[in-house]
Amino acid sequence: MKIKGVITGDIIQSTHIDPADRSLLLDTINNIVHDTEKWGNVQLDIYRGDSFQIIINNPVKALRTVLLLRIGLQAKSPTSFRWDARMALGIGTIDFEKEESVIESDGEAFRFSGWEFDKLGRSKNLALKTPWDEFNDEFKISTAFVDDIASNWTITQSQALYLSLLTGKTQKEIADDLQKSSQAISKLLIGGKANLIELYLNRYEQLISTKNL
Repeated sequence: MKIKGVITGDIIQSTHIDPADRSLLLDTINNIVHDTEKWGNVQLDIYRGDSFQIIINNPVKALRTVLLLRIGLQAKSPTSFRWDARMALGIGTIDFEKEESVIESDGEAFRFSGWEFDKLGRSKNLALKTPWDEFNDEFKISTAFVDDIASNWTITQSQALYLSLLTGKTQKEIADDLQKSSQAISKLLIGGKANLIELYLNRYEQLISTKNL
């Protein structure tokens, strides 16, 4: 049975979001998911207006998708309120997959994602669980550090980070896209700890690629 990724998430402090921004918020989530489909099929369900579940067919890119969701939400935040999401990623098999309804599907990846999401609190917005204990042990600490970094990105840092982690573009190319100087982009990426985030994601992608997927 194929290993997949499942994300369970919700928008942090969604009751504070201006009703006029709700449509933009939903469009942003959909657009981010669309951007990540270049790595494989992604299914999204949004329910209760601020909660969502996502099935990611390519587990190697599942963690990058999680961080792109957080980065992309922050990058598109209105000036009045900074958007962010708490998310738990479960990696595992899926026993029952209902094509038209993610939230009615079931399996190991859903259980891991749901269990870890239920453990998230006010001070923790990111969690990861796989079927492999040694994998989980290694990523427990590094995920906590990355969560702390992600919770403090600025809107402008997020805009630069999003293009960097999604496309791998050079600082010059990102500068051209965002109509900023290369020096400004360099400062934003350094301030957003882009190198550390990429190391974290590369380590995950390297290890997950060695598993029997």
